[in-house]
Amino acid sequence: MREGGGRSSPGSEPDPGVKPEQVRGRGSSGDPQVAPVPAPALHDTGAGPALLFLHAFPLDASQWDHQVAALSGDFRCLRPEMWGCGDSPELADPRSATLDGYAGAVLHALDAAGAGRVVVIGLSMGGYTALALLRLAPERVRALVLASSRASADTPEQAKNRRTLAGLALRDGVETAVPMVKRLLGPRARGEPQIADPVVGRIRRCRPGGIAACQWAMAARPDSTSLLGSVAVPALVIHGEQDAIVGLDEARAVAAALPRGQLAVIPGVGHLTNLEDPPAFTAALRGFLGRID
Repeated sequence: MREGGGRSSPGSEPDPGVKPEQVRGRGSSGDPQVAPVPAPALHDTGAGPALLFLHAFPLDASQWDHQVAALSGDFRCLRPEMWGCGDSPELADPRSATLDGYAGAVLHALDAAGAGRVVVIGLSMGGYTALALLRLAPERVRALVLASSRASADTPEQAKNRRTLAGLALRDGVETAVPMVKRLLGPRARGEPQIADPVVGRIRRCRPGGIAACQWAMAARPDSTSLLGSVAVPALVIHGEQDAIVGLDEARAVAAALPRGQLAVIPGVGHLTNLEDPPAFTAALRGFLGRID
């Protein structure tokens, strides 16, 4: 396994009351200076055609452990982590985070790892990042898997709520995100400690600045609905029958809008499809990979 990045030093989170331009600072000419964007951690396992796994919020790359164990004998499994999540360093100002900026950093990490075209697999926030990759570098995407995700942007109310939650995380810590587990998991999985407890553990591997960066980035993401019709590569939409965050009708609409889109519905699971029923998710993914030209 090859990994990049590290943890930022304690106290690196900006004061929530400081304006972004103050955090960024100014040079001798008085012009604004933006701190260099740190490279995200990139976990790299296996050999073969490259798969890029993009994790959900508020988790980390270990979300994909089941799929890596099943697929790394045949594929190279690359798993970046959002700034402040898992092993990735934090941004100096989490309010500067955007999904396009993160996608650009992921592309640089792939270049450094010698990875060319990839099959992009994104779940929830990872799906939003996958769409950002398609905006930035469609030629790098060999095929697309969107799981438990949507193409639309947040409503103004949803975006405001995200920014509020980001501020709470910076003020009160990561534990403010733990109650999300009740919505992330379906009814069955919520009652199974072997599923729910590791999800809580993954949330706690994020830092307050990581929670905030994810929320700010998702709040600012553009609507990608119009992008779907231009996606020329094979695409699979995987969705949980009991997803309480993204409705099944939305998943059907995304699959229908993708010119080469297919839909796989996993019964009895909620939003975190790959963790709630790993065998079903991996089977759907492996079947799709076997059909790619």
